[in-house]
Amino acid sequence: MEERQFHPLDYVSVLRRRKLWFIVPLVACTLIGVLLALFLPRTYKSVAQIGVAAATLSPELLRGVSSMDPEERQRAVSQQLLSRAVLERVVREERISPEKPIEETVGWLRSRTVIDVTKPIGTSGSRAGLDSFDLSFLDSTPERTRAIANRLAYVFVEENARTRNDVATNTSEVLAQQLRESQERLATLDKQLLAKKQANMGNLPDQINANVSMLNGLRQQQQSIAMELRGEQERLTMIESALASMQAGGTSGAMTATNVVTIHGIQNRINGLQQEMMQARALGWMDKHPEIVRLEAELKAARAELASAQKADPGGNGVLMADPAYRQKLAERDGSKARIKLLQAQGTQTSAQIARFTRNVEMAPVVEQDLSGLLRDYNFENERYKDLSGKHQAAIVAEELSRKQGGERFSVLYPATLPSTPESPNIVRLLLMAIGLGFALGAGLVVVREFLDRSVHDARALQTEFEIPVLGEIPRIQELRS
Repeated sequence: MEERQFHPLDYVSVLRRRKLWFIVPLVACTLIGVLLALFLPRTYKSVAQIGVAAATLSPELLRGVSSMDPEERQRAVSQQLLSRAVLERVVREERISPEKPIEETVGWLRSRTVIDVTKPIGTSGSRAGLDSFDLSFLDSTPERTRAIANRLAYVFVEENARTRNDVATNTSEVLAQQLRESQERLATLDKQLLAKKQANMGNLPDQINANVSMLNGLRQQQQSIAMELRGEQERLTMIESALASMQAGGTSGAMTATNVVTIHGIQNRINGLQQEMMQARALGWMDKHPEIVRLEAELKAARAELASAQKADPGGNGVLMADPAYRQKLAERDGSKARIKLLQAQGTQTSAQIARFTRNVEMAPVVEQDLSGLLRDYNFENERYKDLSGKHQAAIVAEELSRKQGGERFSVLYPATLPSTPESPNIVRLLLMAIGLGFALGAGLVVVREFLDRSVHDARALQTEFEIPVLGEIPRIQELRS
């Protein structure tokens, strides 16, 4: 038995038998698509193009006035365009749904406004930035769509210019107020710092080097005075020894050799004590120091002892006073004593100065710690004042640019046009989708119906179903009509 080959015309026969299963879904889907195209609400889109005019001033002048990068500027533009102030003004001027709450109308208007910026504003073009962006609005009627889109564009341009002026002016005023406050605080801190420095003059940290230098000089001066005083005291001792010898030889034994030796010993001890006193003063010891108290007590006792020994002179000096050599020695002794007194006064003054400069050096760290907090506040406020001054100058420049339209500004390049076709629904696409769906649904139903049909329509199906040979096939006899 020869198996019959499948022929593509078999599909035609299947389609002929099941044509209702194909036509009905196709017609139904097409009808539904037509009904949707007729009765779905129309949404129209109107687009207005807003331009970004380039700055008319030098980039060097504009440097530092605007610190926003292109992405930040794009976000700022979007936020301002969809801000409540702009949308409320559009709602009032266009009288959109006056019976509804304005918050609800503003939300509806915001949801239907689209800002089309494919690239950040200010990143391409002749001046390395986009010079325009599109503002779109969606609504159910073409006329209102165009009117609201144009109103949005023009209100945005006006509000942007006004806002830039207000921001520049407010920024300048706020910075000016902060600058005045900083200047007043800086003046107050300067006065406090000056008063502190005047109260601690000589103890300031920046004077420590001068104090140390003066202290070293005074110590060298004190050593020189001490050496000169020692020499003068030795000279006085020699003069008094000579006078004692002259008195011993010229008064016929009025003063014994023992008295002369005693007076010389007492005088030498006084000179030694005075030298120790000078050295103690050089170390910066005050009057209440135990060593100073001891030396003063010993000096007082030695001077009293010297006065007592000198009173023990039983004779007069009338004969000696007639001797010119004796009178010269007396004059030398008086001059030496005056010189010693002067040197002692200079040593005492030098010791006081050494003590004062030593105290200045020791007090410098304390004064520095006391001034550190005030200096830190002063330096911080000074830096803040400089920063505010720079910002204030930049704000003044920005305010002048905003008033003279010297910076970037927005303008409506192309107003919105009346849309001729709705944005949605897309009728052509909807009909094509409906027809395509009808074709797919009809073909699917035909395939399913043919698969479920167990009747035999041709010899091949008979042979396949019953596995018996087909001996002959009578073709379909068409009725002839005369």
